[in-house]
Amino acid sequence: MLNNEVKEDEIVIRNYKTTDYQATLELLKQLHDIYDIGLKEEHWRSSSGLRQFKPKLKRITLIAELKSTKEVIGMGMIEASKNTLGQYIGYLENWVITKEFIGKHVGKILADKAIQILRSWGCESIRINLGYGTQEKLLKVFGNAGFMPIMIVMERRLIEED
Repeated sequence: MLNNEVKEDEIVIRNYKTTDYQATLELLKQLHDIYDIGLKEEHWRSSSGLRQFKPKLKRITLIAELKSTKEVIGMGMIEASKNTLGQYIGYLENWVITKEFIGKHVGKILADKAIQILRSWGCESIRINLGYGTQEKLLKVFGNAGFMPIMIVMERRLIEED
C-alpha cells in the first residue's frame, strides 16, 4: 500500500456477511458519534446488514475489506426504489470508512462499485443524504463526483431517547 492512497486491487468490495457484525457496528458508532444518525445498538443485529429484495425495493450493504488482512475498513448501504413520480432512484446511505483509511481513496472505490450496481438495477439517478453540518470538504468531494444539492430534508423524531 502506498503512503496515502489505497489501490483498487488492495481491497475487496463485497456484500455484508453476518461475521461483519462487530466491525460494522463499530463503523456505525463512529458515524453516529459525528452525525447522530439515530443508531440504537439493539436494533443493529448480526442479520441487519443482510438486505433482502422486495417488490419495487432493492437493498444491500457493501463492505470494503483490506485484502491483505481481511479487515473491514468501510461500509455503505445502497437502496433503490421507485418514488411517487415513478422514477427509480438509488440511494447511498450510512457511508463510513475507518479513521485510519479516511482520505485514502477507499470511499471512492466503494462508491464506484455502488454506482455500478445501482446503474445495473436501472436507477435513473442517485441521491446521497448527508448529515446537517456536513463538512464543506465532503460537499466539494461529492460535487466533484457529479452530485448536486437538490433539497433540504428536515426530520422530527417521534420516539424520544430513554
